[in-house]
Amino acid sequence: MADLVNSSLDIHRKGGSQFWAYGGNILVLPQGSPSGDVSFIVEGDMSRLEEGELAQSVTGYLPFLYNQAEINGQKVILGGTWLDEIPELSPWWQITGTWPQGRENTRDALVGARAAEKLHLEVGDQFIIKYGDNQPSFNVAGIVTTGAAEENQVFVALKTAQQLTGMTDKVGLVQVSARTVSQPLAQVSRLIEQNIPGTEARIIGQIAKAESQVLQKVQLLMMLVAGLILIASGLVILSTMTTTILERTKEIGLMKALGASDRRIIALYGTEIGIVALVGGILGYLIGFLLARFIGQQVFNSGVSPSILAFFASITVAMLVTFTGSLLPLYRAAKVNPSATLLREE
Repeated sequence: MADLVNSSLDIHRKGGSQFWAYGGNILVLPQGSPSGDVSFIVEGDMSRLEEGELAQSVTGYLPFLYNQAEINGQKVILGGTWLDEIPELSPWWQITGTWPQGRENTRDALVGARAAEKLHLEVGDQFIIKYGDNQPSFNVAGIVTTGAAEENQVFVALKTAQQLTGMTDKVGLVQVSARTVSQPLAQVSRLIEQNIPGTEARIIGQIAKAESQVLQKVQLLMMLVAGLILIASGLVILSTMTTTILERTKEIGLMKALGASDRRIIALYGTEIGIVALVGGILGYLIGFLLARFIGQQVFNSGVSPSILAFFASITVAMLVTFTGSLLPLYRAAKVNPSATLLREE
């Protein structure tokens, strides 16, 4: 029971961390200008994601600047980003080759798998990106496979893309990875819009919805299992206490013959039951905590943190279940007829 309480309390943090591995769950976009001109996010404004309340929820972010360029006589989508940050924010990107190092790497580029096939490029090849009068040369550091639109694109360092296109300090969108433990994604989105004026924060529906639904179902499953365990525990206690009272009927009859009242009999056995329940709750928490840590390590590759709430919950539930299962046996103990019991023993 205690391991379920520990795991349930930690499931949002541990389960959420698995979903964060699939990339950002919020997309920050610039609001379009009234004239219809394309607008951008000022790069310096992104630092506000690391300040105030947002710092408690935002685990990372990745800026992108997209434009159209020409490579080997063909039009391609050129994306500028922090190439060295991609493995952390989007570890599902698969690469053949090596990750470019450094945010201001002006030499290396990542080429999408389909774009590489279309442009006849392989790892280690040199190619020229043409944008207006600018024609810098790059090295193919890696071929990217994502199963999505990135496979049709070519990526260079953000600073390089800004200089090449003449959009210094501008960003087209920001992919944000935010926790859902401290506050809901909707609230995080509102905070982003408040802290970075002129932007619109959109929740990436598929990831957010999947995270919410899966975590809710896991918690529901844990509640159902915990309920069945409580029922089984209550029946075991009922059976055990009934057997104990039957075995000690002579003892109870003797105490009542010597003047013990029903209340005293109930208090005596109730105290004994309470001590057993307290010791059982403490031992159950310790064993459950160790089991929860083992499960967390196996499932989430991270141990479950100790919780004082789980400790008190374990003891409280142990006391409630034990006393509930003992009500009928205690009632029978209080109704033992001393004369009939002692005569039968004679």
